[in-house]
Parts: sequence; structure tokens; C-alpha cells
Amino acid sequence: MSQIFNFKKNYFYYFLLIYCVCGIFLSLNVGITHDEYHDFFVGESNKKFFLNTLFGKNYELETLGGLNLYYGSGFHFFSIPIEYIVNLLFNLDYISSESKTILLKHPSVFIFFILSSIYFRKIIFFVTRDKHYSSLCAILYLSYPYLLGHSFFNVKDIPFLSTWLVCTFYIANIARDFYKEKKIRSKHLVILGILSGYLLSIRITGVLIFIEYLIFFILTIHISNFNYFSFFKLFYKKIILFFLTILFLFYFLSPSYWNNPLEVINGIKVMSQHIQTVCTLTLGECMKAQNLPSSYLPIWLFFKLPILILFGLLFLAFKEKIFFLSPNNVLIIGSILSSTLLIIFLLILFNVNLYDEIRQVMFLIPLIFIISMSAMFILPKKISYSLIGIFIIFFVFQNVKIYPYNYVWLNNLTTFTKVSNNFELDYWGVSSKKIAFFLNKKNLDSDECVISNRNRGIKDFIENKNICFLPFNDLHKKNTRPFYVALMERGTNKGLPNNCKNIHNEKININFSRENLIMAKVFKCD
Repeated sequence: MSQIFNFKKNYFYYFLLIYCVCGIFLSLNVGITHDEYHDFFVGESNKKFFLNTLFGKNYELETLGGLNLYYGSGFHFFSIPIEYIVNLLFNLDYISSESKTILLKHPSVFIFFILSSIYFRKIIFFVTRDKHYSSLCAILYLSYPYLLGHSFFNVKDIPFLSTWLVCTFYIANIARDFYKEKKIRSKHLVILGILSGYLLSIRITGVLIFIEYLIFFILTIHISNFNYFSFFKLFYKKIILFFLTILFLFYFLSPSYWNNPLEVINGIKVMSQHIQTVCTLTLGECMKAQNLPSSYLPIWLFFKLPILILFGLLFLAFKEKIFFLSPNNVLIIGSILSSTLLIIFLLILFNVNLYDEIRQVMFLIPLIFIISMSAMFILPKKISYSLIGIFIIFFVFQNVKIYPYNYVWLNNLTTFTKVSNNFELDYWGVSSKKIAFFLNKKNLDSDECVISNRNRGIKDFIENKNICFLPFNDLHKKNTRPFYVALMERGTNKGLPNNCKNIHNEKININFSRENLIMAKVFKCD
């Protein structure tokens, strides 16, 4: 019992406890972003199909059309218990029942992120064998504004990132066991199979993790001086079990593919060229998702990754001979580095459609952190600890200052380029709740209408439920005045009718810049 209260030994888990409580509360207060409604609709449809087929329920099914068929719903199956508990603890009856269900998913996303930090710490420990350094690295990871911001609401990318990271831990663990003992434990392989199947059920693009598995396999065989033929001869039964486990869990959690299991092939093809007509403002250029230049990913990684992480990568480039003298570093960091670079290269080579900054490759961010921070471990301890500590303090300051727009954060290199008109800002529409609060203060009459490109995100948080909302297509029609116009996401510079006055700008400052970043605008048209 005394070991539990040993703060010096368990401070990371005490930190996680406080972090979890605060994070759950904050996740319930960011509002509802635009992608969540669509993802909720797909998840509910698949869940009802699942219950009707396996448990004889009789829910009415809504047909999924177009690309919706290929959206994974694995996260929604496992968030149900947490939704139930959070619903008992918090009163969310001020919003509609459908939106309440969506909001209740936020704590599940945040808990996934916390779980990812535990395995992040474990992987760093594999390399450094230093618990304090590993804990400090994990705290830095948890305080990184970009991922923290997404962990408040992103029901697709954060669970995917977290599951990918846990998979990476288990493949690294299997590789280490084989290198040391020339054995593969069946339970570890089954766990990895279950996790891999679950990863695919969240997003079909999880097939990319087999690139990481392949590279781990090649490097493990190489540094173990083992024969490929002998390996398959010894472990072919376990390998078959591994793939059968993946297929079983993936299909079990993917009702969309039950009628035609081979449709998964089309799913992979379609989702790699996901039809998306938006463009992402990138270093001043609006880069279209379906015609991206090869510079898109390098630019976003350069401006999104913390300067400390970029420094660690540069340091590794200069010290790679020393760092990779250790077979353990070759096995773990060499595999993670090679697979990360290869995945980025293939995405660029095949011109895969990407948009909204780097959200489609967010799962690579923890891997890049692991590579960089493992390399910095060979620095003198005072230097590495001090640098990490400084950035943790800086990130905490930033997170408090820019909440709920944490995910908008870019590194200090934007001082030289500026952010406005150069980079995408609140593309998820987190500002919709803030705009609702502003409109509440205006005490609008029931006959004063609101026109917005995010009506649904605003409506649930408006106190006067009798206020009328008009579709955005009505903006330039002859509307009864006065009316209000709220512009957010990519629509803050849309044209307005005559005699409309800007009465409010939702804005933040990031880092130490004085530049005002406008997330949303409100106009009154008299």
C-alpha cells in the first residue's frame, strides 16, 4: 500500500489522474464540431445493423450512401460504457438528445489519448531504460497543444492514433523478445492481432500499419542473423493465427462489409482517393486535396511539430552513427523511423488526397516524437531534462491561453511567415459554441434570424430555442431585417449583403505573437 502513495515513484500516474479529470471536463465544453454529426450518423447506422443482425433487435436502418459505406465505426462500439458513466456524472440536458450523445463521446476520445501516453512512455523506456526521462517525455506529449486540442473532440483520428501507438508498442515488444530469446509469445501476437483488427475498424487506412510491421520484421531478422525460411517454418502457425485474429475482429466490428467481405478492397482504394473538394491554406497557397503538391506534408510537419522535436530530429541526423551503435536502437527506433519515412514517401508518391492540415497522418506524430526524444536522450541529462521542462511549461501556458482552439497551434517558426492568410485556422468549427454564447448575450428576439455556415453547431447552445435559423444559402436572399450572420471555419471571408456591420470577432494569439488570429466573425444586418 505504501508503494501506491510513493509520489516520487508514481508521480506520472498522479499526473494522469488530475489530467484525466480536467480533460474530461474540458472535452465536454468545447462544443460540437462539424465532422462529428456525420461520423455519428455512420456509427449509429452500423451499430443498429450490428444489433439487428446479432441480437435480433428491430431498429429502423437508414441507408448509407456514397462514401459513407467505407467509414469505420469501431470507436463507437467501445465508447458506449464511458458515455453511460459520463451521462450519470454530468447534466447535459440543455442540448438535443442526438447532440447530447455526440458530446458524451468526447470523454472517450480523451481517455484514448491518455491511454496512448502510457504506451508512448513504455516505448521511450524500451530505448532509454530511464523511467523519469520516459515520464517527462510522456508529459510533454500530453501537453502538446495540437494533439491535446484534437483529443477534446476528434472521434476518428485520436482513437486511430492511440490504437496505432499501442500496436507499435506490441510489435516492438515482440521484436525485442525474438531478438533476445528467438521466441514469439502467442499471447502477444494475439493481442497485436486484436489491436490491428480494431485499428482497421476505426479507419480502413489502418492497412498502412503493415508497412511498419514489415519493417520491424525485416530489421529484426537482419540483426538477429536469422534465416527467413527458418523463421516461417518455426512460426507459420502463429502467423496464420495473427492474421485470422485481425480478420475476425475487423469484420466483426465492420457491419458495412458483412454483405460483401470483398468490398473492403474497394474501401481501401476509395478512401485513399477520398473525394474532397476543399483546399487547405498552406503557406499562403490554397492546396486542393485532389491535386496536392509534394511539398504539402513537409510544410505542415515543419510548422506543426514543436521546435524541440525538430531539433531532436536534426540532432539524430548528426549523431546517427553513435545512436545506432546500439542494436536495441536499430531494432526499435530504426524500424519506427524507416516506416514513418516510407509511409510519408508513399503518400506523396501516390498523391493520396489529404486535407485539414495533417489530420490524416496524425498517427505519425507520436512516432516522430518518439524518434526525436529518444535521440535527445544521448545529450547530457541536464540539457535534455531542461529543454523538455521548458517546453512543458510553454505548452501549459499555451493550452490555457488558447483553449478551446488548442489544435490550431503552430510552432514559433510562424513568426517569420505570419499565420493569417498563410495557414488554415478553425477548420473544425470549434468556434460555434463561442458564437452561441455571444448571441446569447445579445438577447435576440424570436423574430431575429441567424444565418450561418454552422447553424447546427450554434443552435444547441442558444438559450432562446425560439430564435430562427436560416440556411446559409439564404444569405443573399431578401431576408427580414435585422438578422445576424455568423461566419466560421473556411467561410470567414464570405461576401455579405449590404448594410451588414461586423459586431464581433472571435480571436486568439498563439505563442508570443501579437498577431490576432480570427476564428469566426459575427455581423448584424440592419
